[in-house]
Amino acid sequence: SLFSSGSFLLLLAFWGLLALAGWAVMGWMPTFFKEQFKLDQGAAGISATSVLAVAMVVGKLVGGAWADRWSRTNVRARILVPAIGLFVAAPATLLVANTSVIALAIAGLSIYGFMRVFSDANLMPILCQVSDSRYRATGYGVLNMFSCIVGGLTVYVGGVLRDAQINVGTLFQCAAGGLLVCAVLMTMVRPAPTRIPTP
Repeated sequence: SLFSSGSFLLLLAFWGLLALAGWAVMGWMPTFFKEQFKLDQGAAGISATSVLAVAMVVGKLVGGAWADRWSRTNVRARILVPAIGLFVAAPATLLVANTSVIALAIAGLSIYGFMRVFSDANLMPILCQVSDSRYRATGYGVLNMFSCIVGGLTVYVGGVLRDAQINVGTLFQCAAGGLLVCAVLMTMVRPAPTRIPTP
């Protein structure tokens, strides 16, 4: 049932690519800050994670509330809010990867964190719109399993790039591309026209 749904397959690809960006940023941003801005490890870790965490908490609340409100007049609101967020998060990620000014990097990281989690706040409601109600928990488990596999591989690839003397910023540039692809994939998701009632 799940894998016969084109929208579920789009969500699977979406969540995997989003994990690529999310785990790359979370796993390697402190190292990037340390090297890019010549910070010690503690300052780099605090700079890269504290701002991101606060932005993500606020973003989840705003993204959820916005989608709830908009969904009163637009059935695709929960799909469009994450897409809009990712279209903004991608250039913010590029700003972080390409600036030599720490204030701009922190601003870009804050925008990325705030906008990227619109997807987190709306994934389960979107899954409810596209899947048979009998298999939603399984569907959520499959999405998260795939996300963790992709995310773990992404952190590993970051290490391979480091061993090859490739700047971690390259990983963030790839992550920005992944965010744009995610945004496009999300716009292609369509709510199911009918629902199979739970027996």
